Amino acid sequence: MAAERASTGGGNLRFWLGVVVGTAFLALLWTSVDVAAVGALLMRASWPPLVLALAAYALDFLLRAWRFRLLLDPDGRKVPFGPSVAPFVASFGISDILPFRLGDVFRVYWFHRRFSLPMGHVLGAMVVERVLDLVSILMVAGLALLLVDTALPAEIVAQFRLVLIVAVAASLIVLFSPGFIEALAGWGERKFPLVPVTKLAAAARSVAEAVRGTGDPRRILGMVLLSFALWLLESLVMLGAWVSLGGGLPEWLKPLVAFAFSTLGTLVPALPGHFGSYEFFGMLSYRAVRVEAEQGAATILLAHLLLWLPTALFALGWLVSVRRQSPFTVLKTH
Repeated sequence: MAAERASTGGGNLRFWLGVVVGTAFLALLWTSVDVAAVGALLMRASWPPLVLALAAYALDFLLRAWRFRLLLDPDGRKVPFGPSVAPFVASFGISDILPFRLGDVFRVYWFHRRFSLPMGHVLGAMVVERVLDLVSILMVAGLALLLVDTALPAEIVAQFRLVLIVAVAASLIVLFSPGFIEALAGWGERKFPLVPVTKLAAAARSVAEAVRGTGDPRRILGMVLLSFALWLLESLVMLGAWVSLGGGLPEWLKPLVAFAFSTLGTLVPALPGHFGSYEFFGMLSYRAVRVEAEQGAATILLAHLLLWLPTALFALGWLVSVRRQSPFTVLKTH
């Protein structure tokens, strides 16, 4: 019970921290741009690039659902692809609407009940999914930062690149060397016998076990390449918003930089749907590549709306279509 209260307290702290930080970020955005000019730009948005962006986003989620199915069931014997797509997408929409990452909780329980999978197995697949996503978006950010010409001093750019290289290397070690992670966890416990270190070591062992269950290194390499392609595909949403608002297609590296760093910015606590952090880090990125504040703000807001609204509406529609029941009641019917 004490551990449960501590976990709940930690979740509440993160939620309220997200509310404060996300609101502060949005207020900073509001006061740093000409809101009327941003609104005028959004009103003149062209629809064809947005339609193509949404098509790319739909394909991105379809492939992400397929990747998650592969992580859960590499041989395809227990988890058929078709029935797993809708709840997978809905889990993202639930997290985009509700606090405390309830979409993740929903996904674990739904796949556990629907396909009789151990909850630890589903959770492990989600952990590997997040590590794959992290290393892939870091690779996208590194590629964008390598290619784009920024207004930042060369020393700062070099430091950013170094941090990205180290982060990618650490993520790849996690994916390709689960034994090393377990050995490092054991060393940490022996060297620093503290409660936080023990919890961190236990989490590291869980990640290593989940990675080991994914398959051999060749399979994991294929997953890394697939994940990298998925993030490039999702970046077309930012590119579509950029072109829709009058940005030039030859300047595609600018929205790619903004997409990569605004996505990394969602690691910072924010409002549900990552509102606040996504806009703040996106605006910093556009400023670094010398895009006017109003153009950058309009593009970030439009791209975020395209990323948030479809999954949120899908989650609501799917839940309503299943006998108007809550997600956890739906689980009991299967």
